[in-house]
Amino acid sequence: MPSNRLPQIEKQLDSLYTQYNEIEDDITNNQNPQARAQSKQQLKNLKPKIQEYEKEYLQVLQQQSTELTFVETDAQAVIDVVAEEVARIEGNSNVYPEELLQQVRAIREKLEQPGTSAALKIKPVISLLPPGIGLAIEGELDTENFLRRNFPTFTRLVKGAKKKSLGGGIGSSG
Repeated sequence: MPSNRLPQIEKQLDSLYTQYNEIEDDITNNQNPQARAQSKQQLKNLKPKIQEYEKEYLQVLQQQSTELTFVETDAQAVIDVVAEEVARIEGNSNVYPEELLQQVRAIREKLEQPGTSAALKIKPVISLLPPGIGLAIEGELDTENFLRRNFPTFTRLVKGAKKKSLGGGIGSSG
């Protein structure tokens, strides 16, 4: 997959998130019940598009993560965010299906590896993040909001790693 695909996906996601937020604001502020119902339907139609791009983003990120070099502090910031989310999911384990809990446990195990730097931990963690989870368990795991909150962190991490790796030929290997 071309190395410039991540920025394209990020641009699409930013646009979709903006649309989503505007529609949510309209639902909150509009007094007309019919207009609110139409806005809710628009949100319902927009969610699959968002989830499709989020899934593709994680897939491309997984593919490219092996080629990227991550700065330790940036990788640690991402790991901290992922660790918080893992703890939140495990704290509400009765809400989530066993398949998801197994994936979360695998992520936690990678995060807890002793003596491994954050930069070395982040690659397997990225590969363990379940790209289709939003589609498979839409009502039970709010992947959309998790990714909204954390994409800026991932984006900064990947952009920093790409800048550092550009000399290593990442653009020519896609």
